[in-house]
Amino acid sequence: MNTASVSLRGKCACGRAEYVVHAVELDAAVCYCETCRRSSGGADMAWVTGSRATLRTYGPLQTWRAPDRAVRQFCPQCGSQLFCLDDDQPDTIKVAVGTLDDQSLVHSTQALHLKQRPRWDAQKPLGADWDSSPASGPGASVGPQVPSPGVGPFESMLISAQDAFLSIDAHGLITEWNHQAEVTLGWTYAEAVGRPMHELIIPLEMRSAHLYGMARLQRTGDGPVLRRRFEVEALHKNGHAFPIELSIAPLKMPDGIGATAFIRDISARQAVERELRSHQDLLQRTGELALVGAWTVDLLTDVVHWTPMVRRIHGVGDDFEPTLPSVIEFYEDGAQERLIAAFERGIQTGETWEIEAPLRTPGGERVWVRAIGETEFNAAGAPVRVVGALQDISARKLADESLRVLTQIVEVTPDLVVQAGSDGRVTYMNPAARRALGYDPSYDVTQHHFTDFNTPETTQRYASEVMPAVHQTGVWMGESAVVVQAGVIAVNHTVLAHRDANGKPIRYTAMMRDITAQTRARADLFRQQRTLSSIAEAIPDIIAVVDREGRYEFVNSAFERLMGLSRVDIAGQKIEDLMRAKGQAASMDFVRKALAGEPTSFELDLPIGGRQRNMVITLIPRKSERGDPDGFVAVLDDVTVHKQRELRLIGLSERDPLTDLLNRHGLESRLQRIARSPTAGVAVLFVDLDRFKPVNDTYGHPVGDMLLKAVAARFGRLVRPDDLVARVGGDEFVIVLLNMPGQEAANLVADKVVAAAAEPFDIGGREVQIGASVGVSYATDEPWNNLIERADVLLYQAKARGRGQRV
Repeated sequence: MNTASVSLRGKCACGRAEYVVHAVELDAAVCYCETCRRSSGGADMAWVTGSRATLRTYGPLQTWRAPDRAVRQFCPQCGSQLFCLDDDQPDTIKVAVGTLDDQSLVHSTQALHLKQRPRWDAQKPLGADWDSSPASGPGASVGPQVPSPGVGPFESMLISAQDAFLSIDAHGLITEWNHQAEVTLGWTYAEAVGRPMHELIIPLEMRSAHLYGMARLQRTGDGPVLRRRFEVEALHKNGHAFPIELSIAPLKMPDGIGATAFIRDISARQAVERELRSHQDLLQRTGELALVGAWTVDLLTDVVHWTPMVRRIHGVGDDFEPTLPSVIEFYEDGAQERLIAAFERGIQTGETWEIEAPLRTPGGERVWVRAIGETEFNAAGAPVRVVGALQDISARKLADESLRVLTQIVEVTPDLVVQAGSDGRVTYMNPAARRALGYDPSYDVTQHHFTDFNTPETTQRYASEVMPAVHQTGVWMGESAVVVQAGVIAVNHTVLAHRDANGKPIRYTAMMRDITAQTRARADLFRQQRTLSSIAEAIPDIIAVVDREGRYEFVNSAFERLMGLSRVDIAGQKIEDLMRAKGQAASMDFVRKALAGEPTSFELDLPIGGRQRNMVITLIPRKSERGDPDGFVAVLDDVTVHKQRELRLIGLSERDPLTDLLNRHGLESRLQRIARSPTAGVAVLFVDLDRFKPVNDTYGHPVGDMLLKAVAARFGRLVRPDDLVARVGGDEFVIVLLNMPGQEAANLVADKVVAAAAEPFDIGGREVQIGASVGVSYATDEPWNNLIERADVLLYQAKARGRGQRV
């Protein structure tokens, strides 16, 4: 045999799936299976054998395995078999002829495999003589089949069956196809036999499932769809899918397991069923829309039947089994007796009965129902069944009850209610209106026109404003004045239009509430507010009123000048937004306290007009009529001048007037205000000048004062800006070094102080020589006063050792 190393490439007959086969030392033979004939366009298949064959495929391929036989690859688009790997020949790959790179490798051995070829073109219709020559060839049409004299009863039955009958072999190829199959599925016997069933009658989306089912059948001999009837869709020759009823039975064959199938077209039946369901659904929906359900009671067996709507009205599920006693138990006391009496009277007299009664569902819901029943009698005149309907009338009952309650409200309300027809003639007055007008209950109010009770101004408003609004929107609301027995009163006035089915007004209702007292109080309140507003504008204090939601209600002119905004721009704004814009969001804690009803006061620095202003802000909560917090009044006092004066006084009290250094009080105050880090070290240098008294005694106090100023200036240049230098006595100084890394760093600064004090001073042309002794204390977690006291003690130790020492 010829051998070579080749790559095989090809496509399925549908052109949607591709495959590539790489193999070594290939040997070629020929296959005649019908599936392969179709997938290769009518050509033969090549059996390619290789000792080290590898396979790669491209495209949406489907694979299934027959038991102990082969793995087959199918195109899921058209169902064509692309190639086959045989378990008995593991090195054999079957692919379509025409895909080999080297056509010389294909050797036709048709005679060798002729016996293996399925005899698809030698098949005959059921009942034909298998010993005679074929009656028809591939593609020939076969008409209605008439059993020949030699046909057995079973075959005769299949030939004349009203159901389509077909059978397939273990490879899924059609082997039998009766006349009804031709009628139902469109394919002739000659067209169908020998071809894969799935590509003829199985819809595309179901073909993969069919192939998997065939594989399972070969492996297990069973399947979930065998030996039972089920409904599915089949594919007609013309391409349309239609519903069928299908039954499948397995069929043992020499080379595996085939199957037989009976198919019945159920398109017409399903159409009738759909029509019936449509009518039933219509009746069901009609009943559901009307909340009406049907019920029956069999008087011979006492069996009660409820439709789903009756169950829904009773609030029970499909598992509830109604009985006459259990039905009665649903109804409330009093209604049970009426229902039993009506039911028994209908049985005795044959009259149709009807009652309205409330019932309780198992969930506790109260439902009003209308029950109607009628008794049916047999030919002998004996009652046999009661049929009836049940309707949920809860909505109607609720409407009736609402109307009754509304009527009661109108009768007892202190508001004046008057109704008039479309011509303006009064048709009804409630008791409150009659009392206001001095009419007794028997007085005929229909002799009046509604304008009889209006002031001239109100009548004019009716023509120009009220009635146009009522005709356009159906309602008008406002304030007006009407004439009653006591005189003219102010009323809160509402007018409604009642229309007919065509939208035309047929009557009007006017509801009036006497607001004379409220109008007077409102006028008084307006005068008070105007007076208060005038006072707020006149005083120099800055005032703002904030509502319960934190929005500005009112600000005076001083507040406008302060903020540089008009009250139109401020009113309605949230105080939080304005504070944030001014960079004072932190002050909102005080605002929240005031909104909660807590009086509060705080100081605030505001940048106003390009300058920093010091403000004292007092927030005074307001209370509602119920005593709840209802916003607050803010009074702002500009204390900038007072604050500056106070700071100057504080500065004078904390500074040494001679050296301008901190004095003892200023040093202590500054130390109290400085925050200390728990890990940062602090050093205190207590300094005492040596030989200062002789200078004072020799040159006088003016020279001594100039010397102290010079010493202060030198000490100030030795420390950092954040460090503190203070004169705490006549010639005693304290230096505080902040954030020092340790004792050694503090000692270094102290040595600089000793050296600076030892250098000569030029005081008014005189050279003066002094010195300094220093006590140094250092700690990270010690109080200020302890450090100063310890530095003072160390100073005396330095003095004891001699001048110019640091301890």
